[in-house]
Amino acid sequence: MDQLYTLRAFVAAARHRSFSKAAESLGVTTGSISKAIAKLEAAIQTRVFHRTTRSVTLTEEAQSYYLSCCRLLEELDEANRRIKREREVDSGKLRLVVHPMLVSETFSKFLSNYRAIAPNVNLVVSVQEGAVNLYDGQFDAAILPAQSVEQSAVIRRTLSKSSSVLVAAPGYLAKYGMPVHAIDLAGHFLLLPHQLRRRGTNFIELAEDGEPLKVVPMSSMDGNEVLLRAAALTATGIAALPEAMVQEDLAMGRLVPVLPSCSTTDGDVEICLFYSHRELLPARLRTFVDFCTEFFRRGNAGRQTASSTELPLQIKRKAPELAAA
Repeated sequence: MDQLYTLRAFVAAARHRSFSKAAESLGVTTGSISKAIAKLEAAIQTRVFHRTTRSVTLTEEAQSYYLSCCRLLEELDEANRRIKREREVDSGKLRLVVHPMLVSETFSKFLSNYRAIAPNVNLVVSVQEGAVNLYDGQFDAAILPAQSVEQSAVIRRTLSKSSSVLVAAPGYLAKYGMPVHAIDLAGHFLLLPHQLRRRGTNFIELAEDGEPLKVVPMSSMDGNEVLLRAAALTATGIAALPEAMVQEDLAMGRLVPVLPSCSTTDGDVEICLFYSHRELLPARLRTFVDFCTEFFRRGNAGRQTASSTELPLQIKRKAPELAAA
């Protein structure tokens, strides 16, 4: 910035034909202008001003240099104005990465509502699993489980926390029966997230009415939440899934709760909004952060106040005839 200030001091002195007036226009001292001009002349090995007690005029050698400096500073100032305007305008590209478990009817509503308030933003959404680096320039923001972004310097806002619940399709339960106790799960086909089955073991750890127990399922399938939800919807088995992921399926009757008094021991799934900077955010990112936080806040409030209803289901108890995994 020293060189830039030197050029500004030179152009101001040439325009005002006075070091004191140049200093006044830049908000600095006359001595500062004088030192800047001396530094410039030393750097380019050329005298740029004729100085008298009454005026300062450009030397012949400095005429073309002055015009070049004027063009350079004007382009720089215009670039500064442009980037400031862009930062304040709700437009441009916003690159968002989300976890597959979030893709649902609610997420479609989320996107639709955001586009309604920010129609000039070019929103690019990528759906992927795994860790994300917000400093490599690929994404501006992420909506992911808490453990998916490892950088300690990023900004993190918790959007929701959701416990895992056991669910199944009505068709599966009509065929194989509704388990009454957690131990009954041993006779069912279970759809389990990778982390729920302890490595090197064939059992899963659950809690029933707060009491821990281990269940060895007769048959099971491991996978990510998206795969397990799809399998549950096609009546493959009983799935352990984040409650927030299946709330619409439960409301529409596509899935029903199984053993509400039973819970997994893998802890809550925490979904967070991540972005890399707190200050000097572009308007499009500030708007998105505010909208995202409010959207999930309203959704969480709605889930807390909504009353639960029982879905009628004709169940006949029958042992599942499935090959052991």
